[in-house]
Amino acid sequence: MPAIEEYAPASILDQDLYKFCMQQAVLQHYPAVDAEYRFVNRDPSIQFNREAFEWLQERISGMAELRATSNDLDYLRSACPFFSAEYIAYLSEFRYNPSTEVACSLDEDLGSLSLRVSGNWTRIILYEVPLLAMIAEAHYRFVDVDWNYEGQRAKIAAKGEMLARAGCKFAEFGTRRRRSFMTQDIVMSVLSQIKSSGGGIAGTSNVYLARKYGVPPVGTIGHEWIMGIAALENTYKSADRLALLKWQQTYGSRLTVALADTFGTRVFFASFDRELAGTYNSV
Repeated sequence: MPAIEEYAPASILDQDLYKFCMQQAVLQHYPAVDAEYRFVNRDPSIQFNREAFEWLQERISGMAELRATSNDLDYLRSACPFFSAEYIAYLSEFRYNPSTEVACSLDEDLGSLSLRVSGNWTRIILYEVPLLAMIAEAHYRFVDVDWNYEGQRAKIAAKGEMLARAGCKFAEFGTRRRRSFMTQDIVMSVLSQIKSSGGGIAGTSNVYLARKYGVPPVGTIGHEWIMGIAALENTYKSADRLALLKWQQTYGSRLTVALADTFGTRVFFASFDRELAGTYNSV
């Protein structure tokens, strides 16, 4: 593993594609809106200690050094032609500012981690995935340490080959859930080598690893886009339709995947009319 990858996120591209896609849409439609994200631990039994917290703080501070290189931008122009020249220019100047945008604390008695990200929505939208990846890695580095990489390549290969032989095409979406960058890197290094006439890996959500292993970066839209518009426009009944129309204004006939479950399928299909059905490729 290259030395730069020892301290993930080592690249601004160590990110899920759909976050870049939503950032471009937010930049176009809601450039002046402020937002706030808060970390919610769905399983309180998963705790953190002082070592994990201090490591996490160090990694969050290190995000200030991340920036898109000329090679990064050239790759995005080639692999993601749906990004406009204006957005690429914006990304070339983008910098994380964790000292003012991220607040993190630890309740040592409970082992409970609190984390809040606040600021301009266009800017802070990129924090979520790398922060969740680092939170998971902190836990597995310093709290739940009863695991190793032994036999992992063989297990991944067996699963991948089974799916490929069955004609399944699948994508890897593990960035925010990974135990470490190395874990996800191992997964991609194995899956990218599986060759089959009918099945195999169709891509990964992680843009950095997509470039590294020569597979397509995959991803479109997240529930965040629809939920944000519902709150900003003060409408939940028509939020699905409004979000899809604004998405179409940004991407045209590209990235036309509609999420049906943000507020429930009944609400979604009440507003997903013939016009939208004729322009979106999948639901």
